[in-house]
Amino acid sequence: MKKLFMFIALTGISCLSVAQSCDKKSCGPEGTKKEEAAVITTLRTDLQSVVARMSQSGISFDKEIAQMEIVKGTSDDESLLYISQAASTIRYELLNKVESSKLVSSLKDYKPGSVSSKQKMVASLQKEIQILASQADKL
Repeated sequence: MKKLFMFIALTGISCLSVAQSCDKKSCGPEGTKKEEAAVITTLRTDLQSVVARMSQSGISFDKEIAQMEIVKGTSDDESLLYISQAASTIRYELLNKVESSKLVSSLKDYKPGSVSSKQKMVASLQKEIQILASQADKL
């Protein structure tokens, strides 16, 4: 019985350590995948450039939005949450401050959908940020 218990315990520990480890070439800081981190960094950078273009435009956007700094989260999920919240806030500000005739049609018609996975959330954010960027180009 003790041998069976030890075998189960060792198997469980080794499975946990394998699940949490990753190849050094594909790991980023604190075990995050480099590819995932790069995608999230790109989303943040692209959205921050939208904020910069908004602040340089002649439209008087809310000061908090014009000076918004999109912070990094302590995890990928937290970073995606911050980016998503910032994108929603920016979208709302653009819809309310830019004349309707100057809004790009994709922004007028954009409706964020529900997402069921991290991959779908990233794809949705990429689409939304692309729309926001195309609007920022027209400011």
